[in-house]
Amino acid sequence: MAMAGLRDELEALRKMAQEGDPVAQFNMGVRYANGQGVPQDLLEAARWYGAAADQGDAPAQFNLGLLFYQGQGVERSLEYAYELFRLAAVQGDARARAGLDAVLLELDALTRERLLRELPLPSTH
Repeated sequence: MAMAGLRDELEALRKMAQEGDPVAQFNMGVRYANGQGVPQDLLEAARWYGAAADQGDAPAQFNLGLLFYQGQGVERSLEYAYELFRLAAVQGDARARAGLDAVLLELDALTRERLLRELPLPSTH
């Protein structure tokens, strides 16, 4: 009985996510990233995080940035991770600010200068 309830909950969440709810999309990403009720699939997690991130969901932007920073389920891209962390940091996500710092430490000087010029770090209050 409990399995049927979890399956129904997952299907309701999936339906909301497919209809464009960013919180549901983020939660689908979490489920796929952690293998909660579905087989773990980091590429599928990235797809769901991406859908929510495109709608401005800061936690999704951070989680997707982390996947790109670590190269988990997606090809590693420090520049894209920086862009995603910056979007989340602008909205006040403190973890994203730490992500920005980590990315900047790994970039070569020219890329770092270009990114900071094109996408300046958000100010801290």
